[in-house]
Amino acid sequence: MRSKLNSIQVLRAYAALSVMVGHAILEAMTNHGVDPERFNEFPFIAGVDIFFVISGFIMYHTSASDFGEPGGAHKFLWRRFIRVVPLYWAFTSLMVVTLVFLSGSVRSTELEWWNVISSYLFIPSARESGKVVPILSLGWTLNYEIFFYVLFAAAMAFNRKVGVVVLLAFVAAFSIIGAVFQPSWAPMAFWTNSIILEFGFGVILAVYFDHIRRYAGILCCYILFIVGFVLLVFLSDTAPDLPRFIKGGIPAAIILCGCLTVPNTADARIPKFLLLLGDSSFALYLCHRFVMRPLTIFMGDAGGENFLISIAIYVIATTTISSIVAIVVFKYFETPLIKFLRSRSLGIKEIKPT
Repeated sequence: MRSKLNSIQVLRAYAALSVMVGHAILEAMTNHGVDPERFNEFPFIAGVDIFFVISGFIMYHTSASDFGEPGGAHKFLWRRFIRVVPLYWAFTSLMVVTLVFLSGSVRSTELEWWNVISSYLFIPSARESGKVVPILSLGWTLNYEIFFYVLFAAAMAFNRKVGVVVLLAFVAAFSIIGAVFQPSWAPMAFWTNSIILEFGFGVILAVYFDHIRRYAGILCCYILFIVGFVLLVFLSDTAPDLPRFIKGGIPAAIILCGCLTVPNTADARIPKFLLLLGDSSFALYLCHRFVMRPLTIFMGDAGGENFLISIAIYVIATTTISSIVAIVVFKYFETPLIKFLRSRSLGIKEIKPT
């Protein structure tokens, strides 16, 4: 089993950049007075679906040996906590400060104190508008991640084979509850959304990783990538009403399969800059909204009356600045913070994520 999967780091970079580009195009269209209905955002924001599938894969890939072990669940939760929660709390705090002091510059978000509290606690809550999103709207994915962590930690009470069955049964059961009973209570409606099946797809791929590796090769890799991306675009255009786990999750799982079949020699030659972007992908996901809004105000109608030029300029500027900010945050805030928390982990050794 390869301990370091560079191809997955590149896929993480792609997923974060894809979400950011989708958001940037919509922001530019809105600022330019163009009807956003003209733009199908889904193939871009399906980067989130890729993140969910990767999440399931990485959790099992890095923690399979801890199933049934004393303290295994505690070690897993601490590793996940220091990787995700402090940075998310930092950007959530930045959002709260922005709403307090610069509320006029924020679009479609109001300061609601239960929404703030529930955001820090990862409890899905509905805003007055009815949307079930935290105060930092991008954090809805983190609410799912914490839910996945809890399910995974609970399954770790069993040995590996039984634990996987229990974990997948949990995911399936919650999805069935959502489909059959359609809960109205916001947290339960959120946790029983069928999108959680994407996490299960990732776990299944991790379980069968060694079997998938038997087909490693550039040709197989290319075929899976092409099939995955074509299917993603095709389903989003022709079947927009399909459940997200089908139109986003299945293509995402196929694309991840493509990464898993990258030959070791090719995986080792991936440029370091792409790996750095992958390492910074979480920071990029969280920070890009804080880059976009000031750019919108600063750039105005850059590109003039030419709509396409205006979008291109805005997307390029957003991508460039957000990537730089994300790398800076990763190197000079996220990494030192993780090292500090790791040193206070009471003997729990942190495993560097793949």
